[in-house]
Amino acid sequence: MPIYQIDKFISDFDETISQKDTIQSLVTSALQSRAVDAFPTIDEWKKTVDWYRVRYAHQCDKWLREPHEHCRGTLDDFLCDIRSLETISIRKVMQKRFLAGLTQERLREAGRQVQKHEGARTCLSEMRSAGVTVEILSANWSQTFVEEAVKGFCDMVVANRLLCDPRGISTGEIELRVLSADDKWRHFKYRRSKTGLTGYVGDSISDLRAMLEADIGILIGENQTCLRTIDRFKIPIERVTQASRQVNSCMGIQTENKQILHVDSWETVNHLLKQTWIAKSEKSSGKVRHS
Repeated sequence: MPIYQIDKFISDFDETISQKDTIQSLVTSALQSRAVDAFPTIDEWKKTVDWYRVRYAHQCDKWLREPHEHCRGTLDDFLCDIRSLETISIRKVMQKRFLAGLTQERLREAGRQVQKHEGARTCLSEMRSAGVTVEILSANWSQTFVEEAVKGFCDMVVANRLLCDPRGISTGEIELRVLSADDKWRHFKYRRSKTGLTGYVGDSISDLRAMLEADIGILIGENQTCLRTIDRFKIPIERVTQASRQVNSCMGIQTENKQILHVDSWETVNHLLKQTWIAKSEKSSGKVRHS
């Protein structure tokens, strides 16, 4: 059985575990649950998405473009700016009642259909089998949906919750628990292991503060906005891939270094965390590794 250095591992969900963002799946399920001529329509949803994408791109470009004359603030200032946009956006979603009409069974059915990245289930399942606590920390709009998507390889999910009427049907309102990078950072600090090391993996700028807070912070994938942000604010980052076999150079990471490890796959995540333990074990016993 593999042995891991960490006691707890916390993961983002959308595009970290899932192959793509699942918000569209939630909205599509809600629209299909209502009458064909009911408002809002799919066209109204597309307009809202376009509204958000244009403003998100503008906000990011304002901070991340070269040269940097426009903004000389900190990473926290940038993430706070993005939080303001996220708040306005989610209020629009609730006002339009895009998620009204969903039953709990419909949410679970949609969750079961989520396609996961190759290796995610295997990695998290192996961690649990080895005694590592695995939790999901997500800004997804439905905790029920996420719980069903990760059923069998997760101990706990923290996400937003759809509110329901007495019949158990969603009203379109959302109990907001995780909206921004600051929210994830706050939940991470509360949920992290009190006795050992905690790892965190995510794919976007909303995960950055939690990554930097973690004992081992991991960025998975090639989210260009996240990579531009890391470059813009000069956050230490090291690329780790299975092919390059660079794992050895990443051993002995300490919390105060605030370094992010950039990985190409869940297979690399699994290999890295196992190898980190092996390297520390060999170091403590006086052994020398040769690659």
